[in-house]
Amino acid sequence: TLNFKNKDEIKPYIDPMFKLLDHTYNTLSTYTPITQEQIATYKEKYFPFIDKNFIVCVVDEQDQLVAFAVTMPSYSKALQKANGKLWPFGWYHLLRATKKNDSANFYLIGILPEYQRRGVTAIIFKEIYDRFTKMGIDYAETNPELEENVKFQVLWKENNPTNHKRRNTSSK
Repeated sequence: TLNFKNKDEIKPYIDPMFKLLDHTYNTLSTYTPITQEQIATYKEKYFPFIDKNFIVCVVDEQDQLVAFAVTMPSYSKALQKANGKLWPFGWYHLLRATKKNDSANFYLIGILPEYQRRGVTAIIFKEIYDRFTKMGIDYAETNPELEENVKFQVLWKENNPTNHKRRNTSSK
């Protein structure tokens, strides 16, 4: 695993993360490849909010990215306290949630298929667990998961997950 000293050290891994993401999820029925314009937009909009402690990258012997995970502190409670408004004092609640929080959101995980089921997932989860423990984070919530994405759902099996939201997409 890589330990980033600052956010600038993450930058060389951003494009490989998106490439790995495409490679990891391209077999899912609803996945659409990410365009270069989307990547540029995501970098511009979201990178300033990323905390180096919430990014886990795993590289091989040649320093090539083989897996990554992106998490962030949860801003749900802060947004509720701020009543959804940044001004006049909503910014304070968001800033505080960045520094002191008991919950995190698990946004992305990507693992090259040839490294899946080989312990890399355990390395990522152990690293996240250690970091979250140091930060006082007790709860993590994932993004929506496809019912067909059994590989991802199995990852959480040992953590006694609670499914509290359900979405469905259908076509005629």
